[in-house]
Amino acid sequence: MIPLFFLHKRKEAAVFWWREGRRTQMGRTTSKKMIPLLLLRILWIHADKDHMISMEYICDRLEDEFESERRMGRPALRKLVSSNIRQLNLFFHETHWCLNEGEELQICEKAIANPEQPGGYIKVYCLNNRLFSDTEIRMLHDSILFSPGVDDGCASRILDKLKRCASKYFGSWFEYVKYRETFKRCQCERLFQYLMEIGKAIKKMRKITFRYRKNGKLSDRVYTVTPYFLVISGGWYYLICNTDGKDNLSHYRIDRMRQVAMHPVEHGKCMNQLDGIDPSFEILRYMEEHPRMSYEKPVSATLMVEEYLVEAVETEFRTTSKIKTQEHLFRIRIISTKTAICNWIINLSEHIKIETTSDPTIISIESWMKAISAGGGVYGCIAGKTGWEKSTS
Repeated sequence: MIPLFFLHKRKEAAVFWWREGRRTQMGRTTSKKMIPLLLLRILWIHADKDHMISMEYICDRLEDEFESERRMGRPALRKLVSSNIRQLNLFFHETHWCLNEGEELQICEKAIANPEQPGGYIKVYCLNNRLFSDTEIRMLHDSILFSPGVDDGCASRILDKLKRCASKYFGSWFEYVKYRETFKRCQCERLFQYLMEIGKAIKKMRKITFRYRKNGKLSDRVYTVTPYFLVISGGWYYLICNTDGKDNLSHYRIDRMRQVAMHPVEHGKCMNQLDGIDPSFEILRYMEEHPRMSYEKPVSATLMVEEYLVEAVETEFRTTSKIKTQEHLFRIRIISTKTAICNWIINLSEHIKIETTSDPTIISIESWMKAISAGGGVYGCIAGKTGWEKSTS
């Protein structure tokens, strides 16, 4: 790829190239051989399809930023720029140079009315495409900005690089997207190094070792696990694995890991040797049955749900069946954890009814919530030995 990102460096930065077998340093004095790169730099930063720039603007930038072009004279400089535009377009065409699949990179030329000369026209220029469209940059920018699994330093570096993928006119858009200062981010600066190390271990079927932070403190224990999958849940990276000495799946949040290392020799246990794992195992189904990577055993429940909540239920839970029983009423069977189902009952007890469930205590909690809603007044919730008890004052 043409080093367009390199061209974003400050104009005072040193640019090196080989010439007649000797390394020469170029500061603000340029060679005509550098005009194509300087031209691309100007078009990349100062122009887009909505802000095409004129030949005079290009020449002004060359003279302002690179002193040698001042000695050339404006007519000769315009001729040189035009020649380089033709040569670059020919090069892009002959080499099928594409930033986006199926569309060759070209410097577009367009004639528009000259505001300073009635009846006249001027030619304006821009690149016909970029590595990322404005929409794609917005999507990538927001994904990084609102991802808790990326630490502040890494997020800042990535966002700065994304800004360089767009023209200067697009940069102001970034100022309008904000997030709360209390937004909790990953505190592990080596997160992506750990992800790479774990990925290598999965590929080579090797065990890894690490230490783990619990309740804000780093444990003295060194964990040895066989890694199987890297997943994202709730914006956080998790490792799905088997911990040595156990016969089931475990999962650990990767930003809480420290001192991750792949075992140089020892291979891990095959996943089909674990308890409860059969040939039909699917990692996506496993994640749906364990919201937020909970260790709770999945339970099933059949819900009667009002129509406006159906989409929310399907988004939150793994849904195995959905039947419309009445107008604006659906019967939905879900599989999730007891905690996740109960949280929904507590918040939406007036709009969801549980018909059946594999865990009877969920029915008890639903009845308890409906009793509270009907009773009114001030109440407290106490978890006693015999279940949930209602207290009033």
